[in-house]
Amino acid sequence: MAGGRVGGLGTAPAIFSPREVMKLPVLLDGKPDYPRRAREDGITGVVMVYVVIGADGRVEPAYTRIQRSVPGLDEAAIESVSRWRFSPALGHDGRPVRVKVVIPVKFALK
Repeated sequence: MAGGRVGGLGTAPAIFSPREVMKLPVLLDGKPDYPRRAREDGITGVVMVYVVIGADGRVEPAYTRIQRSVPGLDEAAIESVSRWRFSPALGHDGRPVRVKVVIPVKFALK
């Protein structure tokens, strides 16, 4: 292959912390899906989900994990956040970058 390599491992773009970006991602579309069983049992709370939001505004599933748990709601929080879409974070050069953030996912009965 002219001018490149075939095979081998590439390097993924850097993952920035919120303090290292010019603009944080903004939620464009998404809300948590309240599990029926948790709703019936009156389980409420805020699940804190650690994620990496890619330069395309999508959550990168390989990095998603629970930071603060609410038993009965954790799986729903991860599944919900995985489908959400964000505006990408912007680096100091104004280009979209990957960023690690913790997202609070609130489950409340109305």
